[in-house]
Amino acid sequence: MRAAVLDLGSNSFHVLVADLDGASVAPVLREREMLHLGRAVARHGQVPDEQAQAAVDTVAHLAELARRAGARTVQAVATAALRDASNGQQVLDRLRDVAGTPIRVLDGLEEARLAYLGVRASVAIDAEPILVLDLGGGSLELAVGVGDQVSWSVSTPLGASRLSADVSDDPPGPQDLAWLREQVDAQIDPVVDLVRAHAPATCVAVGGTVRALARLAAAGHARWLPATVNQLTLPTTELAALRDRLTGVDLTRRHKVPGMKSRRADHVHVAAAVLTRTLERLAVREVTVSDWGLREGLLLDAAGSFQPPVATALRAGEVARLRRSLRADTDPHSDHVADLAGQLFDGTLALHGLGSRDRGLLVLAARLHAIGGALALRRQHVHGAYLVENAELRGFSPTDVAILSTLVRFHPSRGISASFPAFASLAFLDRQRTEALLPLLQVADGLDRAHDQAVTRVHVSHDHDRVKLWLDGGGLHVTAAELARRTRLFEEVYAVEVLVEDRAVV
Repeated sequence: MRAAVLDLGSNSFHVLVADLDGASVAPVLREREMLHLGRAVARHGQVPDEQAQAAVDTVAHLAELARRAGARTVQAVATAALRDASNGQQVLDRLRDVAGTPIRVLDGLEEARLAYLGVRASVAIDAEPILVLDLGGGSLELAVGVGDQVSWSVSTPLGASRLSADVSDDPPGPQDLAWLREQVDAQIDPVVDLVRAHAPATCVAVGGTVRALARLAAAGHARWLPATVNQLTLPTTELAALRDRLTGVDLTRRHKVPGMKSRRADHVHVAAAVLTRTLERLAVREVTVSDWGLREGLLLDAAGSFQPPVATALRAGEVARLRRSLRADTDPHSDHVADLAGQLFDGTLALHGLGSRDRGLLVLAARLHAIGGALALRRQHVHGAYLVENAELRGFSPTDVAILSTLVRFHPSRGISASFPAFASLAFLDRQRTEALLPLLQVADGLDRAHDQAVTRVHVSHDHDRVKLWLDGGGLHVTAAELARRTRLFEEVYAVEVLVEDRAVV
């Protein structure tokens, strides 16, 4: 079913249209308009007439987009700014008329719960409980939970737009910065012990300004990123350095900061101050960024059957989604190569010494290695790498995506080019991991070069400088020259000689 959400927030108004299949959300349309109602309400206590009219026009436009995109249901919600404005109900009545649907005003705790659900569908969580920070224009919500259940939550008036209304100088002076710290401390210090009592093992932050900060942090280090910052993890110390940089310059110079989006420049420095101070008071050393939050949580909640997937299932499901979208899920070759790659990984453990997470990435890269053929057979490895980088795969960190993209890009090559941006972005140890995985993918792909699944199993024996592959099945339909080409990189990387024994012809 195709459904839509109108999110009438304190910074911006959004529409999300997505296809729902059980607990799966597949976005098909997103649109937003920046209105900064939170700042206006903080200054005037109400939504001024001019901005009320802009809100009406925006909702009419977004609702029309949803209908034209084929949404069968449209739910609309409003958050802090319209909740707090003295004329909020009058504005909501006008917005309801143009939206053509009732508008539900969410309280802060419901905001926290829904954002938590969105995060759980987007970020692969390896350790629970999880603390979710949802930083919006009018409020900051905190929620701690396990699985799909929130065990504790709180809403605070620490929205970036709301607070920016009372920051008088640009750049903010010492008094402004001290005032911001005092505002955060007054709200966060009373809940520090409550948060610690729940012992969150993972902290995730969500919100448009949070994602903007993540991109600024990455740009500041010339860090490569895929199409999404989802699951990017940032040390609190790095965010503190970014805060100091942003609060040290005025609006004109903030516009020139690498990675800055113009619509965020007028309040992103305040958001950086709020988020960083909150993390510091909670003694959180690092935070992971989520692309999904309130809107996706609303759709999942409406579906009524959401259970957060375990990390491995989330990643596997996203790879399957990408393959389905390209109609590449019916070719048995990639699945067979993935099976062979897993067998090779297990059989060569003494050579590479890698772990289960690396095995998972290898198998998923194998499932994706041929997806570029959906665009064209020629240069399919290049197309495939581009698709992986831009598919917004949930559950994968930018490092994971860089490894997947590199393996797909170079699976038919003699080795990895050090200048390939995704590979160049990796830390030294991650580059080593990728270089160790690529030969396994190449050999697995070579064993099914005829796409006939003739080789059903690979047994590996290792003796000093020689590796022997014993093949089960109906016979290896690959020429000796082709097999030598596919094992060459393995021999170079692992400094061994590779011998292949086809048991069907022994």
